[in-house]
Amino acid sequence: MEIQAGETKGNESGSYQEEEKAMISIIVPVYNSKRYLPRCIESICGQIYRELEIILVDDGSMDGSGELCEAYAKKDPRILVLHKENGGAVRARKEGLKLASGKYIAFADSDDWLEPHMLERLHGTLTGQDVEIAMCGRYEETGHTARAVRHGIAPGRYDKEAMIRQVYPRMIVNRRFFEWGLFPGLWDKLFKRECLEKFLLAVDERLTMGDDAACVYPALLHAESIYILEECLYHYRQSPASMVKRAEEADRERFGILYQTVLGQLERDKDIYDLRGQWREYLLFLMVPRADTLLKGVGELDYLFPFPGIRRGSRVIVYGMGTYGQRLCAYLRQSGFCEVVAAADRSYQELSLQGIEVTDPARIAAHTFDAIAIAASFAGTREAIYRELSAAYGRERVHVMDEGLVKSMEVREAFGL
Repeated sequence: MEIQAGETKGNESGSYQEEEKAMISIIVPVYNSKRYLPRCIESICGQIYRELEIILVDDGSMDGSGELCEAYAKKDPRILVLHKENGGAVRARKEGLKLASGKYIAFADSDDWLEPHMLERLHGTLTGQDVEIAMCGRYEETGHTARAVRHGIAPGRYDKEAMIRQVYPRMIVNRRFFEWGLFPGLWDKLFKRECLEKFLLAVDERLTMGDDAACVYPALLHAESIYILEECLYHYRQSPASMVKRAEEADRERFGILYQTVLGQLERDKDIYDLRGQWREYLLFLMVPRADTLLKGVGELDYLFPFPGIRRGSRVIVYGMGTYGQRLCAYLRQSGFCEVVAAADRSYQELSLQGIEVTDPARIAAHTFDAIAIAASFAGTREAIYRELSAAYGRERVHVMDEGLVKSMEVREAFGL
């Protein structure tokens, strides 16, 4: 590993003086993100809150991202650049945390960006409200559109008693499948270091999905107090065209590792609050859109999982072309399980610009089809789309995922849960 920093960061001997330690260390794993990296770094350097240590962890980038990090370090003495061999985001965050000197720890992804007052608001809340974790909402950015998304639990301060009564019962799954309680991301939160460190360092480095949750939920379970801000201060970039990738053979093993390692932690902490049932539902939420490779025996079914009313060989319109819909279309076209007549989405214009084959929902009636499969993982979205489509095309032809089927013991076992 190689470390480079701005020229004025240390003293003459190269060590840090106690009084020079930054109040907040913000850690950014960087891997082949040169296109978006400038906006990310500049949004951090431009924070109103100035007492920062900015740690850019170049995780073996091959597109010039590492050199770009160095260029920014020359401009801002608060930036520390760590170059390392590629080992994944989990290891990159751990290495960044080991270098961090801040009393408070924050994270950002290298293709996202922050509102100028984000860290000021989180720090002011954390210290002013005397809590261990402060968190905010986010904007989901897709091309030229942005959607404000907030936590599913009411804003405000929660001490331990209030967390046990009001937060933990719906912290991961907010009553419905699936509806968030508190988001699992690291990047919308500011942590007291001691509340985060041991949980982040314990995350299995083999994880490539769900690794944030593997750290965040145990940390929240052990926290004595938190504060939820209503403001949206973080911009989370979504790139639907690049999000759908064919699963590798190791995917099932990786999900098994995620499930079992966190389940073990939650088992040890069940006296605080038993989150094991919510954790299973969270894993199902992640796995259902990937059922084509993760659900044992999926190709032998006589119906399209998780839509028991759609039979093999049906002419199908897939409604919703986010990660789930794109993957479902790819599976159906490759396997021939059903004929994809069309794919529809309200954001069809934006998605088309990204190279995704999608049509205007208003044109559904122009197609001959047997069924519409609503490819939506979130309960509220599914229900709204179902009401609209069933009114137009009849309930017998519009299908949403069967929650009872998804949560059944048979399906859980087929997923390895």
